[in-house]
Amino acid sequence: MNKKEVFAWGMYDLANTIFSALFVTFFYPFYVKQFLGGNELQIGLVFGLSMLAVGLIVPVIGAWSDHMGRRLPFMFFFTIVCCIFTWLVAAVPLGFALVCGFFANFAYHAALTTYNALLPTLAKKNEIGNVSGIGIGMGYIGTLISLAIAAPILMMLGWESAEGARAIFGATAIMFFAFSLVTFFVIKEPGNGQNWKSSGKYVLLSVRAVLKTLKNVYHHRQFFKFLMSQFWYANAINAVILFLFLFAKQQINLSVKAFFVVYTLQSVGAVIGSFVAGSVVDKYGPKKVLVIAGFAWMAVIVLLLFVKSAGMFVFAGMLGGAALGTVWTAQRPKLLSLVKEADIGQFFGFLELTNKFSGILGPIVFGFLAHKVSYPAALISLIVFFALGLLSLRGVPGDDK
Repeated sequence: MNKKEVFAWGMYDLANTIFSALFVTFFYPFYVKQFLGGNELQIGLVFGLSMLAVGLIVPVIGAWSDHMGRRLPFMFFFTIVCCIFTWLVAAVPLGFALVCGFFANFAYHAALTTYNALLPTLAKKNEIGNVSGIGIGMGYIGTLISLAIAAPILMMLGWESAEGARAIFGATAIMFFAFSLVTFFVIKEPGNGQNWKSSGKYVLLSVRAVLKTLKNVYHHRQFFKFLMSQFWYANAINAVILFLFLFAKQQINLSVKAFFVVYTLQSVGAVIGSFVAGSVVDKYGPKKVLVIAGFAWMAVIVLLLFVKSAGMFVFAGMLGGAALGTVWTAQRPKLLSLVKEADIGQFFGFLELTNKFSGILGPIVFGFLAHKVSYPAALISLIVFFALGLLSLRGVPGDDK
């Protein structure tokens, strides 16, 4: 592997995880509910509907990038869009903030399709698990960096203040864009000689390729069984990421300042899980790792059902962080073992499509149950999702390790 380019690729994971940590998990739900008068159901709808929107077009984006032989221009465009709408949230009332959240999350996930498709160009087949783990691990290092930068801002403007939250939106946009520049400047992408002036033609070809794949789903049945397993996993994971802080605030009255400490420890668990999982994936295969991660997540949800103190929440969070890093690390190598190299971008697009559709159901179901019934009821729905994911994985072929 080219260590310089692998590092630059991982820097995008570092950059976009800053958005995931500060915007998705933390300040957007907090700001909308605490200062704009929103609720869990509205927050769930914003993220669910944005994932539906990008899910409908993201396989086309992936196939288009396959035809062009280029990934970085797509990543750059969606990164800029995400940063702009992230910043705008701080300046608008509830209705517009919900719209900005929609477009910020849309662009963030759209960029992931072509980012993931860069992986096989940077690593040999027997290195993919390790490189994937490096990317995920660097992503959670990004979380630690974002918390370290955000803390002084909140100390100055107030941990529980609207001014502090608004300042974090701007800081998040700046950090995401600045750290991602390493990826765009270091990785050299030759392309395949296709002319961007013919983009309209390639969009049409991309749509046809996606429709052809959908029509021939029977011939990709093993791949779609894998997608179904990840659909159920991602339902639960997306809900956890989105509502983690609101859960802690509601159930154990955790403050913003205290959650910074807890989230730091959870991120450490995710970093460790990612790096360890990368080596384990290469040795034993990604399917076995995904099964272990599913059972670990179910254990985490059971712990959260009985959480009564910050200490229990920290322990459950660190285990969940490790399981989260493990899922993301094993997911990409397993996909690559099931598809042809020429169709990688398109099939990563279908993985993103799966994640987006699961992003509709998971957050909306959790948000509805949390708002209308209780947080324990919402947590039980997550156990069901992970159980369905494990059942679906049984139909996915092994790893021949």
